[in-house]
Amino acid sequence: MGVEVGKVEDQELTARLRLDVAALVGALGIAAAWPVSAYELSPFLIPALLAAAGSATLVLLRPEYGIAVVAALAPLTNLQLGGSQGMKPVQFLLPALAGGVVVYAALVGRERSGARAASGLSIAIFLFLGAAVASSVQALDPAETVKKLIVLLTAAGVFYATLEICRGQRERLVVVGGVLAGLLIAAGQGVLQQYLGQVGEYGIVADGSVVGRIQGSFGHPNQYGGFVAVLVPLATAVALTRGFAAPQRWLAGMALLLALPAITFTYARGAIVALVFGSLLWLAILRPRHALLVAVVVGLAATALAPAALKERFDPDEGTSGDITLRADIWSAALDIYSREPLLGVGLNNFGEAYRTLPTTLDSTSQRRLLHQSQVLVPPHAQNLYLNVLAEEGIIGFAAFACFAFAAVAACFRGVREADPLGRAVALGAGAGLFTLAVHSLLEVTLIGEVALPLFALLAVVASSAGSDREATRSPSRA
Repeated sequence: MGVEVGKVEDQELTARLRLDVAALVGALGIAAAWPVSAYELSPFLIPALLAAAGSATLVLLRPEYGIAVVAALAPLTNLQLGGSQGMKPVQFLLPALAGGVVVYAALVGRERSGARAASGLSIAIFLFLGAAVASSVQALDPAETVKKLIVLLTAAGVFYATLEICRGQRERLVVVGGVLAGLLIAAGQGVLQQYLGQVGEYGIVADGSVVGRIQGSFGHPNQYGGFVAVLVPLATAVALTRGFAAPQRWLAGMALLLALPAITFTYARGAIVALVFGSLLWLAILRPRHALLVAVVVGLAATALAPAALKERFDPDEGTSGDITLRADIWSAALDIYSREPLLGVGLNNFGEAYRTLPTTLDSTSQRRLLHQSQVLVPPHAQNLYLNVLAEEGIIGFAAFACFAFAAVAACFRGVREADPLGRAVALGAGAGLFTLAVHSLLEVTLIGEVALPLFALLAVVASSAGSDREATRSPSRA
Protein backbone atom coordinates (compact mmCIF):
# COMPACT_ATOMS: atom_id res chain seq x y z
CA MET A 1 0.00 0.00 0.00
CA GLY A 2 2.82 2.38 0.91
CA VAL A 3 4.56 1.68 -2.39
CA GLU A 4 1.37 2.51 -4.35
CA VAL A 5 0.89 5.78 -2.43
CA GLY A 6 4.49 6.70 -3.15
CA LYS A 7 3.98 6.04 -6.85
CA VAL A 8 0.89 8.25 -6.91
CA GLU A 9 2.78 11.04 -5.19
CA ASP A 10 5.66 10.71 -7.64
CA GLN A 11 3.24 10.89 -10.57
CA GLU A 12 1.58 14.03 -9.14
CA LEU A 13 4.99 15.64 -8.58
CA THR A 14 6.05 14.77 -12.13
CA ALA A 15 2.84 16.24 -13.53
CA ARG A 16 3.36 19.48 -11.58
CA LEU A 17 6.96 19.69 -12.77
CA ARG A 18 5.88 19.18 -16.37
CA LEU A 19 3.24 21.90 -15.98
CA ASP A 20 5.79 24.31 -14.50
CA VAL A 21 8.26 23.55 -17.29
CA ALA A 22 5.55 24.07 -19.92
CA ALA A 23 4.57 27.39 -18.35
CA LEU A 24 8.22 28.49 -18.26
CA VAL A 25 8.76 27.49 -21.90
CA GLY A 26 5.58 29.28 -22.91
CA ALA A 27 6.62 32.44 -21.07
CA LEU A 28 10.08 32.36 -22.67
CA GLY A 29 8.50 31.80 -26.09
CA ILE A 30 6.21 34.80 -25.64
CA ALA A 31 9.11 36.92 -24.41
CA ALA A 32 11.16 35.93 -27.47
CA ALA A 33 8.29 36.40 -29.92
CA TRP A 34 7.22 39.83 -28.67
CA PRO A 35 10.23 41.83 -30.02
CA VAL A 36 9.93 40.13 -33.41
CA SER A 37 6.17 40.70 -33.69
CA ALA A 38 6.54 44.26 -32.41
CA TYR A 39 9.09 45.05 -35.10
CA GLU A 40 7.44 43.17 -37.99
CA LEU A 41 3.74 43.72 -37.20
CA SER A 42 2.72 45.76 -34.16
CA PRO A 43 3.93 46.19 -30.56
CA PHE A 44 0.37 45.58 -29.38
CA LEU A 45 -0.17 42.23 -31.14
CA ILE A 46 1.14 39.94 -28.38
CA PRO A 47 -0.54 41.93 -25.55
CA ALA A 48 -3.80 41.87 -27.52
CA LEU A 49 -3.58 38.09 -27.99
CA LEU A 50 -2.84 37.60 -24.30
CA ALA A 51 -5.79 39.82 -23.39
CA ALA A 52 -8.02 37.82 -25.72
CA ALA A 53 -6.86 34.52 -24.20
CA GLY A 54 -7.40 35.85 -20.68
CA SER A 55 -10.85 37.12 -21.61
CA ALA A 56 -11.82 33.75 -23.09
CA THR A 57 -10.68 32.00 -19.91
CA LEU A 58 -12.65 34.47 -17.81
CA VAL A 59 -15.82 33.86 -19.84
CA LEU A 60 -15.51 30.10 -19.37
CA LEU A 61 -14.81 30.24 -15.65
CA ARG A 62 -16.94 33.20 -14.51
CA PRO A 63 -19.16 34.48 -17.34
CA GLU A 64 -20.78 37.18 -15.21
CA TYR A 65 -17.33 38.73 -14.81
CA GLY A 66 -17.03 38.71 -18.60
CA ILE A 67 -20.17 40.85 -18.78
CA ALA A 68 -18.80 43.12 -16.06
CA VAL A 69 -15.55 43.58 -18.00
CA VAL A 70 -17.50 44.63 -21.11
CA ALA A 71 -19.40 47.23 -19.07
CA ALA A 72 -16.22 48.43 -17.35
CA LEU A 73 -14.23 48.86 -20.57
CA ALA A 74 -17.06 50.54 -22.50
CA PRO A 75 -15.72 54.11 -21.94
CA LEU A 76 -12.37 53.02 -23.44
CA THR A 77 -13.93 51.79 -26.70
CA ASN A 78 -12.15 54.43 -28.76
CA LEU A 79 -8.94 54.51 -26.73
CA GLN A 80 -6.15 54.82 -29.28
CA LEU A 81 -2.70 53.41 -28.58
CA GLY A 82 0.39 54.41 -30.51
CA GLY A 83 -0.51 57.92 -31.64
CA SER A 84 -2.97 59.14 -34.24
CA GLN A 85 -2.33 56.11 -36.45
CA GLY A 86 -2.37 53.61 -33.61
CA MET A 87 -4.71 50.75 -32.83
CA LYS A 88 -7.97 50.78 -30.90
CA PRO A 89 -7.71 47.38 -29.22
CA VAL A 90 -10.74 47.75 -26.94
CA GLN A 91 -12.94 48.38 -29.99
CA PHE A 92 -12.21 44.82 -31.13
CA LEU A 93 -12.03 43.22 -27.69
CA LEU A 94 -15.52 44.20 -26.50
CA PRO A 95 -17.53 42.61 -29.36
CA ALA A 96 -15.40 39.46 -29.15
CA LEU A 97 -15.82 39.22 -25.38
CA ALA A 98 -19.56 39.92 -25.58
CA GLY A 99 -19.90 37.35 -28.36
CA GLY A 100 -18.17 34.73 -26.25
CA VAL A 101 -20.51 35.41 -23.34
CA VAL A 102 -23.53 35.17 -25.65
CA VAL A 103 -22.36 31.79 -26.98
CA TYR A 104 -21.83 30.56 -23.42
CA ALA A 105 -25.29 31.79 -22.42
CA ALA A 106 -26.87 30.08 -25.43
CA LEU A 107 -25.19 26.78 -24.53
CA VAL A 108 -25.98 26.72 -20.81
CA GLY A 109 -29.06 28.96 -20.60
CA ARG A 110 -32.44 27.56 -19.67
CA GLU A 111 -35.91 28.98 -19.28
CA ARG A 112 -36.42 30.79 -16.03
CA SER A 113 -38.74 33.33 -14.44
CA GLY A 114 -36.43 36.31 -14.96
CA ALA A 115 -36.25 35.72 -18.71
CA ARG A 116 -40.04 35.38 -18.93
CA ALA A 117 -40.55 38.55 -16.93
CA ALA A 118 -38.24 40.45 -19.27
CA SER A 119 -40.00 39.18 -22.39
CA GLY A 120 -41.60 42.57 -23.12
CA LEU A 121 -38.29 44.39 -22.92
CA SER A 122 -36.57 41.62 -24.90
CA ILE A 123 -39.12 41.95 -27.70
CA ALA A 124 -38.72 45.74 -27.70
CA ILE A 125 -34.93 45.42 -28.01
CA PHE A 126 -35.35 42.86 -30.80
CA LEU A 127 -37.65 45.26 -32.68
CA PHE A 128 -35.22 48.14 -32.13
CA LEU A 129 -32.37 46.03 -33.46
CA GLY A 130 -34.43 44.71 -36.36
CA ALA A 131 -35.42 48.20 -37.48
CA ALA A 132 -31.78 49.30 -37.39
CA VAL A 133 -30.73 46.33 -39.52
CA ALA A 134 -33.59 46.89 -42.00
CA SER A 135 -32.71 50.56 -42.45
CA SER A 136 -29.03 49.69 -42.84
CA VAL A 137 -29.66 47.18 -45.63
CA GLN A 138 -31.02 49.92 -47.88
CA ALA A 139 -28.73 52.69 -46.56
CA LEU A 140 -27.19 55.34 -48.79
CA ASP A 141 -23.78 53.96 -47.81
CA PRO A 142 -24.10 50.53 -46.16
CA ALA A 143 -20.43 50.57 -45.12
CA GLU A 144 -21.13 53.51 -42.78
CA THR A 145 -23.64 51.44 -40.83
CA VAL A 146 -21.23 48.69 -39.79
CA LYS A 147 -19.71 50.39 -36.75
CA LYS A 148 -23.05 51.39 -35.23
CA LEU A 149 -24.56 48.00 -35.98
CA ILE A 150 -21.69 46.29 -34.16
CA VAL A 151 -22.28 48.52 -31.13
CA LEU A 152 -25.99 47.77 -31.15
CA LEU A 153 -25.47 44.03 -31.63
CA THR A 154 -22.92 43.99 -28.81
CA ALA A 155 -25.30 45.83 -26.47
CA ALA A 156 -28.17 43.47 -27.34
CA GLY A 157 -25.85 40.51 -26.76
CA VAL A 158 -24.88 41.88 -23.35
CA PHE A 159 -28.59 42.21 -22.47
CA TYR A 160 -29.36 38.63 -23.52
CA ALA A 161 -26.30 37.17 -21.78
CA THR A 162 -27.05 39.02 -18.55
CA LEU A 163 -30.60 37.66 -18.51
CA GLU A 164 -29.46 34.09 -19.09
CA ILE A 165 -26.35 33.99 -16.91
CA CYS A 166 -27.12 36.26 -13.96
CA ARG A 167 -29.70 34.09 -12.25
CA GLY A 168 -29.02 35.13 -8.69
CA GLN A 169 -28.37 38.33 -6.82
CA ARG A 170 -24.64 37.65 -6.56
CA GLU A 171 -24.21 37.47 -10.33
CA ARG A 172 -26.36 40.56 -10.87
CA LEU A 173 -24.31 42.54 -8.38
CA VAL A 174 -21.13 41.55 -10.25
CA VAL A 175 -22.57 43.19 -13.37
CA VAL A 176 -23.56 46.28 -11.39
CA GLY A 177 -19.99 46.41 -10.08
CA GLY A 178 -18.72 46.33 -13.66
CA VAL A 179 -20.95 49.29 -14.59
CA LEU A 180 -19.67 51.24 -11.58
CA ALA A 181 -16.09 50.35 -12.52
CA GLY A 182 -16.79 51.75 -15.98
CA LEU A 183 -17.92 55.03 -14.47
CA LEU A 184 -14.82 55.08 -12.25
CA ILE A 185 -12.54 54.47 -15.26
CA ALA A 186 -14.25 57.14 -17.37
CA ALA A 187 -14.29 59.73 -14.60
CA GLY A 188 -10.75 58.94 -13.47
CA GLN A 189 -9.43 59.31 -17.01
CA GLY A 190 -11.13 62.69 -17.36
CA VAL A 191 -9.88 64.02 -14.02
CA LEU A 192 -6.36 62.85 -14.91
CA GLN A 193 -6.60 64.71 -18.22
CA GLN A 194 -7.65 67.87 -16.39
CA TYR A 195 -4.78 67.51 -13.90
CA LEU A 196 -2.18 66.94 -16.64
CA GLY A 197 -3.62 69.61 -18.91
CA GLN A 198 -4.30 67.07 -21.67
CA VAL A 199 -7.56 68.64 -22.79
CA GLY A 200 -9.16 68.02 -26.16
CA GLU A 201 -9.35 70.23 -29.20
CA TYR A 202 -12.76 71.59 -28.24
CA GLY A 203 -12.65 74.58 -25.90
CA ILE A 204 -14.82 77.44 -24.70
CA VAL A 205 -14.14 81.13 -24.20
CA ALA A 206 -14.61 82.26 -20.61
CA ASP A 207 -13.58 85.60 -19.16
CA GLY A 208 -11.72 86.46 -22.35
CA SER A 209 -9.55 83.31 -22.42
CA VAL A 210 -9.85 79.84 -23.93
CA VAL A 211 -10.67 77.07 -21.46
CA GLY A 212 -9.97 73.49 -22.46
CA ARG A 213 -12.52 70.71 -22.04
CA ILE A 214 -11.79 67.11 -21.10
CA GLN A 215 -13.34 64.30 -23.14
CA GLY A 216 -11.78 61.01 -22.01
CA SER A 217 -11.54 58.60 -24.95
CA PHE A 218 -14.69 60.00 -26.53
CA GLY A 219 -14.92 61.98 -29.74
CA HIS A 220 -16.40 65.09 -28.09
CA PRO A 221 -16.75 66.48 -24.54
CA ASN A 222 -20.55 66.45 -24.88
CA GLN A 223 -20.55 62.70 -25.54
CA TYR A 224 -18.19 62.08 -22.65
CA GLY A 225 -20.30 64.23 -20.34
CA GLY A 226 -23.43 62.36 -21.41
CA PHE A 227 -21.87 58.98 -20.59
CA VAL A 228 -20.86 60.12 -17.12
CA ALA A 229 -24.22 61.79 -16.46
CA VAL A 230 -26.23 58.64 -17.27
CA LEU A 231 -24.31 56.53 -14.70
CA VAL A 232 -24.03 59.09 -11.88
CA PRO A 233 -27.54 58.28 -10.50
CA LEU A 234 -26.65 54.58 -10.20
CA ALA A 235 -23.48 55.38 -8.27
CA THR A 236 -25.46 57.69 -5.98
CA ALA A 237 -28.12 55.04 -5.31
CA VAL A 238 -25.58 52.30 -4.56
CA ALA A 239 -23.42 54.55 -2.35
CA LEU A 240 -26.45 55.57 -0.25
CA THR A 241 -27.97 52.08 0.14
CA ARG A 242 -26.75 50.27 3.24
CA GLY A 243 -27.66 46.83 1.98
CA PHE A 244 -24.77 46.76 -0.50
CA ALA A 245 -21.47 45.29 0.63
CA ALA A 246 -18.84 47.77 1.77
CA PRO A 247 -16.51 47.24 -1.24
CA GLN A 248 -19.31 47.97 -3.69
CA ARG A 249 -20.40 51.08 -1.79
CA TRP A 250 -16.79 52.27 -1.72
CA LEU A 251 -16.53 51.65 -5.46
CA ALA A 252 -19.69 53.66 -6.05
CA GLY A 253 -18.51 56.44 -3.75
CA MET A 254 -15.14 56.73 -5.47
CA ALA A 255 -16.80 56.74 -8.89
CA LEU A 256 -19.20 59.47 -7.77
CA LEU A 257 -16.39 61.48 -6.19
CA LEU A 258 -14.52 61.56 -9.51
CA ALA A 259 -17.59 61.81 -11.76
CA LEU A 260 -18.81 65.15 -10.40
CA PRO A 261 -15.62 67.10 -11.18
CA ALA A 262 -15.24 65.16 -14.45
CA ILE A 263 -18.63 66.26 -15.75
CA THR A 264 -17.96 69.78 -14.50
CA PHE A 265 -14.73 70.09 -16.50
CA THR A 266 -16.44 68.93 -19.69
CA TYR A 267 -18.44 72.18 -19.52
CA ALA A 268 -21.16 70.22 -21.30
CA ARG A 269 -24.29 72.22 -20.52
CA GLY A 270 -26.62 69.63 -22.02
CA ALA A 271 -25.20 66.78 -19.92
CA ILE A 272 -25.28 68.79 -16.68
CA VAL A 273 -28.83 70.03 -17.24
CA ALA A 274 -29.94 66.52 -18.25
CA LEU A 275 -28.45 65.00 -15.09
CA VAL A 276 -30.24 67.49 -12.85
CA PHE A 277 -33.62 67.68 -14.57
CA GLY A 278 -33.74 64.03 -15.64
CA SER A 279 -33.03 62.77 -12.12
CA LEU A 280 -35.46 65.26 -10.56
CA LEU A 281 -38.19 64.25 -12.99
CA TRP A 282 -37.74 60.56 -12.15
CA LEU A 283 -37.74 61.32 -8.43
CA ALA A 284 -40.80 63.58 -8.81
CA ILE A 285 -42.70 60.64 -10.30
CA LEU A 286 -41.63 58.20 -7.58
CA ARG A 287 -40.87 60.27 -4.49
CA PRO A 288 -41.87 63.95 -4.78
CA ARG A 289 -40.53 64.93 -1.34
CA HIS A 290 -37.11 63.55 -2.16
CA ALA A 291 -37.15 65.46 -5.45
CA LEU A 292 -37.74 68.76 -3.68
CA LEU A 293 -34.93 68.11 -1.19
CA VAL A 294 -32.51 67.10 -3.96
CA ALA A 295 -33.41 70.22 -5.97
CA VAL A 296 -32.54 72.46 -3.02
CA VAL A 297 -29.24 70.64 -2.34
CA VAL A 298 -28.21 70.72 -6.01
CA GLY A 299 -29.06 74.42 -6.28
CA LEU A 300 -26.98 75.33 -3.24
CA ALA A 301 -24.05 73.14 -4.34
CA ALA A 302 -24.07 74.59 -7.85
CA THR A 303 -24.07 78.13 -6.51
CA ALA A 304 -21.24 77.51 -4.05
CA LEU A 305 -18.98 75.02 -5.85
CA ALA A 306 -19.35 75.51 -9.60
CA PRO A 307 -16.24 77.08 -11.19
CA ALA A 308 -16.52 80.54 -12.69
CA ALA A 309 -16.07 79.25 -16.24
CA LEU A 310 -19.05 76.93 -15.82
CA LYS A 311 -21.22 79.69 -14.38
CA GLU A 312 -20.32 81.90 -17.32
CA ARG A 313 -21.18 79.01 -19.63
CA PHE A 314 -24.76 79.13 -18.30
CA ASP A 315 -24.98 82.93 -18.28
CA PRO A 316 -27.74 83.95 -20.73
CA ASP A 317 -26.12 87.37 -21.18
CA GLU A 318 -23.12 85.71 -22.84
CA GLY A 319 -25.35 84.84 -25.75
CA THR A 320 -26.19 81.40 -27.02
CA SER A 321 -28.36 82.47 -29.92
CA GLY A 322 -25.75 81.33 -32.45
CA ASP A 323 -25.68 77.83 -30.99
CA ILE A 324 -29.48 77.66 -30.91
CA THR A 325 -29.89 78.74 -34.52
CA LEU A 326 -27.17 76.31 -35.60
CA ARG A 327 -28.95 73.40 -33.94
CA ALA A 328 -32.28 74.57 -35.37
CA ASP A 329 -30.76 74.47 -38.84
CA ILE A 330 -29.53 70.89 -38.30
CA TRP A 331 -32.92 69.85 -36.91
CA SER A 332 -34.62 71.30 -39.96
CA ALA A 333 -32.23 69.33 -42.15
CA ALA A 334 -33.15 66.14 -40.27
CA LEU A 335 -36.81 66.67 -41.11
CA ASP A 336 -35.88 67.29 -44.76
CA ILE A 337 -33.93 64.01 -44.80
CA TYR A 338 -36.85 62.17 -43.20
CA SER A 339 -39.26 63.52 -45.82
CA ARG A 340 -37.16 61.87 -48.54
CA GLU A 341 -37.18 58.37 -46.98
CA PRO A 342 -40.09 58.34 -44.51
CA LEU A 343 -40.39 54.57 -43.97
CA LEU A 344 -36.89 53.23 -43.18
CA GLY A 345 -34.80 56.39 -43.42
CA VAL A 346 -31.41 56.77 -45.05
CA GLY A 347 -29.65 54.13 -42.96
CA LEU A 348 -27.94 53.91 -39.59
CA ASN A 349 -25.07 56.39 -39.22
CA ASN A 350 -25.86 57.86 -42.65
CA PHE A 351 -27.07 61.29 -41.53
CA GLY A 352 -23.88 62.93 -42.81
CA GLU A 353 -24.17 61.18 -46.17
CA ALA A 354 -27.74 62.37 -46.55
CA TYR A 355 -26.86 65.89 -45.44
CA ARG A 356 -24.33 66.14 -48.28
CA THR A 357 -27.11 65.62 -50.81
CA LEU A 358 -29.34 68.39 -49.45
CA PRO A 359 -29.48 71.59 -51.51
CA THR A 360 -28.83 75.01 -50.03
CA THR A 361 -32.49 75.87 -50.50
CA LEU A 362 -35.43 73.58 -50.99
CA ASP A 363 -36.25 75.07 -54.40
CA SER A 364 -32.71 74.58 -55.70
CA THR A 365 -31.23 71.21 -56.60
CA SER A 366 -27.89 72.40 -57.92
CA GLN A 367 -26.30 73.87 -54.81
CA ARG A 368 -24.90 72.02 -51.83
CA ARG A 369 -26.51 72.79 -48.48
CA LEU A 370 -24.28 74.92 -46.24
CA LEU A 371 -24.27 74.39 -42.50
CA HIS A 372 -25.93 77.42 -40.93
CA GLN A 373 -26.03 78.87 -44.45
CA SER A 374 -22.34 79.74 -44.18
CA GLN A 375 -20.06 76.77 -43.42
CA VAL A 376 -19.00 73.94 -45.73
CA LEU A 377 -19.28 71.38 -42.93
CA VAL A 378 -21.24 68.16 -42.59
CA PRO A 379 -22.73 67.36 -39.15
CA PRO A 380 -22.30 63.68 -38.21
CA HIS A 381 -25.75 63.48 -36.67
CA ALA A 382 -28.87 65.53 -36.07
CA GLN A 383 -27.88 66.91 -32.63
CA ASN A 384 -31.10 65.30 -31.39
CA LEU A 385 -31.59 61.56 -30.90
CA TYR A 386 -35.29 61.58 -31.75
CA LEU A 387 -34.86 63.48 -35.02
CA ASN A 388 -31.76 61.42 -35.81
CA VAL A 389 -33.69 58.14 -35.46
CA LEU A 390 -36.46 59.58 -37.61
CA ALA A 391 -34.01 60.61 -40.35
CA GLU A 392 -31.85 57.49 -40.31
CA GLU A 393 -34.46 54.79 -39.59
CA GLY A 394 -37.72 56.38 -40.67
CA ILE A 395 -41.08 56.08 -38.99
CA ILE A 396 -40.64 52.31 -38.57
CA GLY A 397 -37.38 52.78 -36.69
CA PHE A 398 -38.86 55.58 -34.61
CA ALA A 399 -41.80 53.36 -33.60
CA ALA A 400 -39.39 50.58 -32.60
CA PHE A 401 -37.31 53.07 -30.61
CA ALA A 402 -40.45 54.32 -28.83
CA CYS A 403 -41.37 50.74 -27.88
CA PHE A 404 -37.88 50.18 -26.49
CA ALA A 405 -37.97 53.41 -24.48
CA PHE A 406 -41.40 52.61 -23.02
CA ALA A 407 -40.41 49.04 -22.11
CA ALA A 408 -37.16 50.19 -20.48
CA VAL A 409 -38.89 52.81 -18.31
CA ALA A 410 -41.64 50.31 -17.41
CA ALA A 411 -39.02 47.77 -16.29
CA CYS A 412 -37.37 50.34 -14.01
CA PHE A 413 -40.76 51.45 -12.69
CA ARG A 414 -41.58 47.85 -11.72
CA GLY A 415 -38.11 47.42 -10.28
CA VAL A 416 -38.44 50.24 -7.76
CA ARG A 417 -41.43 48.41 -6.26
CA GLU A 418 -39.80 45.05 -5.63
CA ALA A 419 -39.12 43.72 -2.15
CA ASP A 420 -35.33 43.48 -2.41
CA PRO A 421 -33.77 46.82 -1.37
CA LEU A 422 -30.71 46.22 -3.54
CA GLY A 423 -32.87 45.62 -6.60
CA ARG A 424 -34.87 48.75 -5.79
CA ALA A 425 -31.70 50.84 -5.58
CA VAL A 426 -30.41 49.57 -8.93
CA ALA A 427 -33.79 50.20 -10.58
CA LEU A 428 -33.94 53.67 -9.05
CA GLY A 429 -30.48 54.56 -10.40
CA ALA A 430 -31.14 52.98 -13.79
CA GLY A 431 -34.45 54.82 -14.15
CA ALA A 432 -32.85 58.16 -13.30
CA GLY A 433 -30.13 57.37 -15.82
CA LEU A 434 -32.76 56.68 -18.49
CA PHE A 435 -34.48 60.00 -17.81
CA THR A 436 -31.09 61.73 -17.90
CA LEU A 437 -30.43 60.14 -21.27
CA ALA A 438 -33.89 61.14 -22.49
CA VAL A 439 -33.30 64.82 -21.64
CA HIS A 440 -29.74 64.82 -22.98
CA SER A 441 -30.99 63.24 -26.21
CA LEU A 442 -32.80 66.47 -27.00
CA LEU A 443 -29.38 67.95 -27.76
CA GLU A 444 -27.08 64.99 -28.50
CA VAL A 445 -27.02 61.49 -30.02
CA THR A 446 -25.28 59.07 -27.65
CA LEU A 447 -27.57 56.03 -27.27
CA ILE A 448 -25.93 53.87 -29.95
CA GLY A 449 -22.47 54.41 -28.56
CA GLU A 450 -20.37 53.62 -25.51
CA VAL A 451 -23.26 54.21 -23.09
CA ALA A 452 -25.34 51.43 -24.70
CA LEU A 453 -23.20 48.64 -23.19
CA PRO A 454 -23.59 49.49 -19.47
CA LEU A 455 -27.16 50.71 -20.02
CA PHE A 456 -28.36 47.47 -21.63
CA ALA A 457 -26.58 45.44 -18.94
CA LEU A 458 -28.35 47.48 -16.24
CA LEU A 459 -31.73 47.03 -17.90
CA ALA A 460 -31.20 43.26 -17.94
CA VAL A 461 -30.26 43.32 -14.24
CA VAL A 462 -33.37 45.34 -13.39
CA ALA A 463 -35.71 43.13 -15.43
CA SER A 464 -34.19 39.90 -14.15
CA SER A 465 -34.25 41.06 -10.53
CA ALA A 466 -37.89 42.16 -10.73
CA GLY A 467 -38.89 38.88 -12.38
CA SER A 468 -37.12 36.80 -9.73
CA ASP A 469 -38.75 38.87 -6.99
CA ARG A 470 -42.26 38.26 -8.37
CA GLU A 471 -41.56 34.54 -8.78
CA ALA A 472 -40.37 34.34 -5.16
CA THR A 473 -43.54 36.12 -4.01
CA ARG A 474 -45.76 33.64 -5.90
CA SER A 475 -43.75 30.59 -4.77
CA PRO A 476 -42.34 31.22 -1.26
CA SER A 477 -41.54 27.55 -0.74
CA ARG A 478 -39.34 27.51 -3.85
CA ALA A 479 -37.65 30.72 -2.76
